[in-house]
Parts: sequence; C-alpha cells; structure tokens
Amino acid sequence: MEREQQNLSRTVSAMKKNGKLWMILGCLAVGVLLLMFGGEMKSIFGADPTPSGGSYADEGDGDLRLLSMEEYRTAMEARIISICERVSGAGKVHVILHLAGGYEYVYATDEKISPSGEVREYIMIGSGNSQRVVYLTERVPEILGVGVVCEGGGRENVKNEITALLSATLGVGSHHVYVTEGT
Repeated sequence: MEREQQNLSRTVSAMKKNGKLWMILGCLAVGVLLLMFGGEMKSIFGADPTPSGGSYADEGDGDLRLLSMEEYRTAMEARIISICERVSGAGKVHVILHLAGGYEYVYATDEKISPSGEVREYIMIGSGNSQRVVYLTERVPEILGVGVVCEGGGRENVKNEITALLSATLGVGSHHVYVTEGT
C-alpha cells in the first residue's frame, strides 16, 4: 500500500512538471459538464450549428425554427413598433432598423503568447474526419441605427421619450436613434 502511494505521488509530480495534470483535470471538467447538461450540449459540437445563420423563433408548439436575417430584422422592428406605440402621444409608428453584418458564431479558442506574438487556436473535439470545433454561442447583429416615424414625432417630449426608451432597451446611444413626425 505504501509503495503504491509513493508510485502515485511520483506519477502526480511528473505530471505536474510536464503540465499533463492540468490537461487531465481539464478533460475531467469537460466530462463533468457534458454529464451535467446532457442533451442540452448537443448543439455545442459542430462546425456550424446554424448553417444558414440566424436566431430561433418558437413555433408555438415548443419547436424552434431558424430565423433568417430578414425575419430577425422584421421581428425586431415589430417589437420596437409595439413598445413605441405605447408611449403617450406617439400614435401610429413605423420603424426601420439598420443592422451591422450578420450573425457571429463564437467558438472556444486557446490563446498562447509566444516571443513571436499571440497565437489563437480553435479548441477541437474528436479525431480524424469527425473532428469539430467547440461552439460556444452566437451573437445577433449589432444595431447601428433606428429610424422612427410616428404621428407624435414632431413634439419634443414624444421624441425624447422614444429616443430614451429605444436607447435603453436596445443598448444603443441616443445619437443612433432618430425620431420624426409622419403623416
């Protein structure tokens, strides 16, 4: 028993020196996460979980379907119209949304700093032809600007309320929101 403990102690010491202990502990942590989240993790593995790009919409029966960029823009514009029409004095509202680029997929990376500079490598799982990058999340397109035309947009108080509302809810600066009066 004592000899086994000494052998184990030497093995752990050698692993610490080689850095393999951290690799083994990391693999164990990933394994525990996979066990904990089970089926929820199936979308994590794959080169592109949403090949045509997009967010998801509830079909009403619990099924999610992929939104195209135009569907995403239309859905966001509808949400903005819905909230702006609730502002006192706004009246009928029309909105146009300016988005930057498309969906951005974020993958797990390992960054190393060497004398020649910083090197970023994607973390891969699997081997051979079944090797895949680890997918973390997707980011929706950044909102660059919002144009609002509404019946009450000529009144300064309505203009200020809508600008502040959209700035706060969409996370854009007030200079990215333009409100004007329409007919």
